Amino acid sequence: MRLLVTGGTGFIGSHLAEHGRKLGAEVVVLGLAERPEERANIELLRRQGVEVLAGSITDAELCGRAVRGATHVFHLAVAMREGAKDDEFFESINLDGTRALLEASANAGVRRFVYCSTIGIYGHRAPGVTREDSPFRPGNIYERTKVAAERLVRQVGAERSLPWSILRPADVYGPRDQRLLKLFKGVAAGRFPLFGAGEGRRHMIYVDDVVSGFFRACERERALGDAFILAGPKSCTLRELVEEVRKATGSRRYGFRLPLKPMLTVAGVVEDVSRRLGVEPPIYRRRMDFFWSDSEFDTARARQALDWAPRVDLPEGIRRTLEDYRSTGALAA
Repeated sequence: MRLLVTGGTGFIGSHLAEHGRKLGAEVVVLGLAERPEERANIELLRRQGVEVLAGSITDAELCGRAVRGATHVFHLAVAMREGAKDDEFFESINLDGTRALLEASANAGVRRFVYCSTIGIYGHRAPGVTREDSPFRPGNIYERTKVAAERLVRQVGAERSLPWSILRPADVYGPRDQRLLKLFKGVAAGRFPLFGAGEGRRHMIYVDDVVSGFFRACERERALGDAFILAGPKSCTLRELVEEVRKATGSRRYGFRLPLKPMLTVAGVVEDVSRRLGVEPPIYRRRMDFFWSDSEFDTARARQALDWAPRVDLPEGIRRTLEDYRSTGALAA
């Protein structure tokens, strides 16, 4: 196996690259080196013998060089959290970049192209249990471009005879995750602001279980030409998630509760003003999704077709994540 991981300097991508090396594969990652965590991941991967190409998926020449000789491609490079960017920015990376990589992969004779989508395409408040064939309800430009990118994968895959699979991970967490680190820090200090009642369901999945899903998608013939939801053993409410973190950190209290609706309004105003000013907003609509999302997912299709199952439950995953944060100095012991 010669594996290319785009977005490989990020949280999930770096774990995929790391596991590929453990399996004895040659691994190349293509990704940015803008944030401190990305630079730290680059150093980690280079020490393990991973070839790192720092740059953007929108660089067609770099993209072609990265995929040369690859047998498998994991495509995770994405514009996601940028709050002050216009729609064209997301379309350039999430659509134009994906198309360029698909074409380059077909030209290189890649044996399996695995695209990382998101459960966000189903919306953030879905009654009942969501399955692969549930209606799409993308609510922002990131999610709309992910839906469109899935169509691109299917289209180019058919036109160019490129074998593909699509994975839709739920809320991924684990060592090196910078998003959940903010929750851990706030709870550990007893200052985490919980907006709303925290009764919405979240379906967390530990990063090792996501990694196993990707590699199973490389191996299983039944993975070809289909999309699969990856989620953890069971869902929890946001309050249950916060309480697990509180217990793990040993904090006496997680923080305080605040009303949600006023904060949603504030986030919208701040995002709109920041976009006009061309600056990164400190808070924006998609950041508030964390507090009002309510979804649960069925993983039966992935369990059957990929012979896959999530192994790490929430208490164990939180424990491992906290241990990593403390060992790296990201969180005080």
